[in-house]
Amino acid sequence: MNDQVVLEALVRVRSEPSPQPQATDAGLRPPPSALDAPRMATRGPRSMGMNLTPLIDVTFLILVFFVCTAQVLERETLLRADLSEQSGSAAMDAMDLEEPPLRIEIRAPAGRRAITIVAPLPQPSDAADLTSVLASRRYGPENPGGLFAADQPIELAPAADVSWERAVEIFNAVTRAGYTRVRFASPS
Repeated sequence: MNDQVVLEALVRVRSEPSPQPQATDAGLRPPPSALDAPRMATRGPRSMGMNLTPLIDVTFLILVFFVCTAQVLERETLLRADLSEQSGSAAMDAMDLEEPPLRIEIRAPAGRRAITIVAPLPQPSDAADLTSVLASRRYGPENPGGLFAADQPIELAPAADVSWERAVEIFNAVTRAGYTRVRFASPS
């Protein structure tokens, strides 16, 4: 008896004319059937939206990548933070770093070297030798392989027992070598 009911339903479905598709905005689409009604009620109206979840996932992955691969600076003294305190009206670049001074220690001769350049340079024996050593290391058109510019800061550090005349003699030897920024450090 059950088979007979199914067979009659099939014959009835085949004998009914199929519904004609109706024209809509998006083209020819058949009208929704009664079987589609529960599915359409749960989905709501059709909308063309973009799923942002993959976009957010990729953004966070990129953020994590850059955080993990970034190098953290140990010292932030590489940039000048005191630009407003600098004198002069010329614009300064924050990446210009102050040159550390070339230190020359002057001692009273007591069996040790009287003049010591605190750098890996040849050590002079007297003031004339100091002039030639520094002049040979000054960068310029005549010496393109030089190490120091003419405005390289040079700091003279005389010991407490060095006479003023000896300190001035070394100062003059450095200025004869062509350096313009020479200063005295406090006595050691």
